[in-house]
Amino acid sequence: MKCTQFLRNLFALITMGVAGTASAQSEAEYQIQPIFTRYAETVKKITFNSSVTLFHDVQLQEADNFDGWSVDADLTIPIPYTKTFQLRVEWPFYTDGRARVIEKEAPDRGQRIDVRGYNGTFQFANVQLEWQFLSESNHGVNMAAYGGIGESQRVLWTGEEAEDVYNHKGNVGILGLKADWRANDEWRFVANMGAHWYYKSDDINPEGTSGPDDFALSDFSVAAIWHPWSAPVYPVAELVYQTTFFEYNAVQLVPEVIWAVCRNFELKAGAPLGLTSDGQDYGGRFQATVRF
Repeated sequence: MKCTQFLRNLFALITMGVAGTASAQSEAEYQIQPIFTRYAETVKKITFNSSVTLFHDVQLQEADNFDGWSVDADLTIPIPYTKTFQLRVEWPFYTDGRARVIEKEAPDRGQRIDVRGYNGTFQFANVQLEWQFLSESNHGVNMAAYGGIGESQRVLWTGEEAEDVYNHKGNVGILGLKADWRANDEWRFVANMGAHWYYKSDDINPEGTSGPDDFALSDFSVAAIWHPWSAPVYPVAELVYQTTFFEYNAVQLVPEVIWAVCRNFELKAGAPLGLTSDGQDYGGRFQATVRF
């Protein structure tokens, strides 16, 4: 009798564990976010992302062949007492790498220099307000609009002795649309389109030395999330297109994998692969997501 009771209890514990795992996976699937392309659906919990990016052969305004790494983070907060508004804050923390000077007037033109500091390249610290105006339950698709403003907070130092600054300054205006929808139980698709208007900026126009300091950089991206099994591992494919609609057109394919460790924590890894002569050749992006 004791043995039978023990086996019954053991079976009950295993069943409860499996059910708990399934529940966690279901909630994680509901909130899964690709690395670059974001859901239109409003988050249900405060969500924090921290990312490390490795890049190779990035084009800037006064330098090219920029190789290095950077760290950035973003925080998304659902606005209390609403189901359709959220606030998002993005912050570039640090960038470190080496680049070749292409500025015609620079005395070190053609030389490779250090570029490092507590800032990003195209990323400015910014805040965005997002509004979900369509829901999948009523319209078959989630759709949202967003807008925001940002400003460069620090500079990037250059040279081995940090004797000069890569005059990284300026402001940015942000505007865009997002959509996501489920095709079936295994597939979910996400699409984003937006634009960043940089003004009073310096040294970052990817069109090179001929590019103006005031310019627009548009972003288009689509992502497919596949989940054919019960394991909390999600293969993802993203296609990212950045353009000034003139001399700069960069397309990247990003295969990635997301591991939903639990309902409140995910680890992600992606490998951007450049498909055009503009933009980086290849890179890596690693991201950790925490919800609370």
